Amino acid sequence: MQSEPQKKLPNKKIIKTAKFEAKEQFTKSSLENLNTENKRLIKNLIDSGEFKTNT
Repeated sequence: MQSEPQKKLPNKKIIKTAKFEAKEQFTKSSLENLNTENKRLIKNLIDSGEFKTNT
């Protein structure tokens, strides 16, 4: 009886590159979300009069 051939796994370098790209993409997305949230919060504080800009 022959055993089924094992699937060939990609080499570690390819896996690490994909993980790095996923982390980088997540980081960029998170940063954009934080910037948007920060701008929204500051706008709300300015509108309510609790925060004044120096300009």
